[in-house]
Amino acid sequence: MRDLSRALGYCRVSTQRQHSEGHGLERYIEKLKEYGLTEEQIHWDIESGASDKRKGYNRVLELVRSRKVDKIIVPCFDRFTRSALGWEVAREELQKFGVELIFLDGGSLDLETPEGLFTSRILAAMSAQVRDKNRYNAIQGHRYFQEKRKIYQAIFGFIKNGDTVTPNIKQYRSTNKTYIEVARECVELFIESGELSGTIRKLVDKYGLERVGKYKYEDFPRDVSAFRRWLVNPQLCGMVRYYPDDSEKQVILQSQHEGIISIEQHQQINKILATHPCGRRRNVTNPLVGLCKCAKCGSTMEKRSNKYNGKVYEHLKCPGAYPKPRQPRKCDVRTYFRLGDAVDATIQALKNRSEKIVENMPIENTEEVPPEILELQQQILKLKQLNDPDFDSTIRIKEQKLESLIKTSELNLVADASRTQILRSITKTEGFWESITREELTAIFHELVEEVTCSVSGRSQSFVAVLKI
Repeated sequence: MRDLSRALGYCRVSTQRQHSEGHGLERYIEKLKEYGLTEEQIHWDIESGASDKRKGYNRVLELVRSRKVDKIIVPCFDRFTRSALGWEVAREELQKFGVELIFLDGGSLDLETPEGLFTSRILAAMSAQVRDKNRYNAIQGHRYFQEKRKIYQAIFGFIKNGDTVTPNIKQYRSTNKTYIEVARECVELFIESGELSGTIRKLVDKYGLERVGKYKYEDFPRDVSAFRRWLVNPQLCGMVRYYPDDSEKQVILQSQHEGIISIEQHQQINKILATHPCGRRRNVTNPLVGLCKCAKCGSTMEKRSNKYNGKVYEHLKCPGAYPKPRQPRKCDVRTYFRLGDAVDATIQALKNRSEKIVENMPIENTEEVPPEILELQQQILKLKQLNDPDFDSTIRIKEQKLESLIKTSELNLVADASRTQILRSITKTEGFWESITREELTAIFHELVEEVTCSVSGRSQSFVAVLKI
């Protein structure tokens, strides 16, 4: 009978997909239970083995330091770590407190012997090599998919069709609508209201809370963040996006698949979400939302409203100085900053910089035709000159691409013209700032302001606006 009273189990998988589809974590936990560990003794993570910020992993090391552990049982070495450097840090802890690392297959590491140390370093190096190889293969796969304009997976409103997607024309649930029609309804409701949560509530009231199917693309998202990601996915308007989680690498290209909404609608969605980060167009009360930072700790300031004698007073507070229950305080700036003063200081900074802003405006060139459009026009012309019916479908696809590119180009010109008009108004229009609405003010601030730092000295509050131009 094993004595596991001072033992812990640890396992991990790298992605949420592995966890939700049962490809690893549940199996590992079950095997640790079969070994004799209880639910409370097992710690786990859904994160890369190269990360040193894993909660479960760090909790295990904390228990090691508190001398409450003699043994750590893991499925295999790479479920514990995939970092050679990370292993050296953990090894020192295990060796210092005399903790044995045991594998489910019956093996273990004796870190007190030169052989055990050598073996552990070989295992760490091999795990890191596998991690690097997986990362390299993933990068090469991304590049290949990007070159071929392939699509990884369908989103709601589409179904996978080989290396691309097609609009889903099947009946949605027991309604008389297709998946395409419901997807378009989702978009139209959001554009009409400008609210993420409000749109979801309307859809849930109409179609039910429970999702259908086991794949994401089989129903519309029910939570705000997932619904937002669905709305901004360019697959909706016939495009394909690569590296969505990396803003520097992200690429959006014209795809061969048919979109279910127009480019104009997708541009409108992005405009609403960019102007109002929470997805609301109405009742905007803080035009500096997300822009104000605490000068002491760098936290994003939160708005607080109080009503006194029928008048509403709006302030900004540092969440680091007013943490949620059971969270530590990380800042001592417990001042309530006046929101109106922050707005006035930001407007004054824009007024002072107005001439410089106009000087740095991009030069408008409405006559220049993008090279992609010229190239596509030439390709269509050459195909038509061949007068071959076999190329008719290819010509139609290219003509659709051309139309999409022209629309995108026109939208960009309109957006640039609107932006230029706003920037010129800041300099030339008398009374511009006095007549502007809070919604318009929010749009301008998020277009021109990088951040506004809030600081206090004695009883004096100060606001410094850092501008993008």
